[in-house]
Amino acid sequence: MVVGYSGMNLVPVEVTLDEPVLFFYNRNRLVRTIRLDQLYRHKSQLLRTVSHLAWVHNIGFNSTNQFVVELVNGDKLAFNPRTGSREPIRPDGS
Repeated sequence: MVVGYSGMNLVPVEVTLDEPVLFFYNRNRLVRTIRLDQLYRHKSQLLRTVSHLAWVHNIGFNSTNQFVVELVNGDKLAFNPRTGSREPIRPDGS
């Protein structure tokens, strides 16, 4: 199971890059936490909204059961939903 940041795609303007945004669970046990600094090098890469910063455009599972995160800069990252490990996006996935 994957749980996202409580603010969904938005984080407060004063956020730091050590903020956890994704939590991967397997058999009711937290197996990996992904922080903003694992997705972005600089806070300036986040997209400013009226009152917050957007860190992600789309999140979801593709047809090969990878958890795919589309960042605000257009990059797509795939994770194994059981372990939270990064993996290449499979060719038949989105």
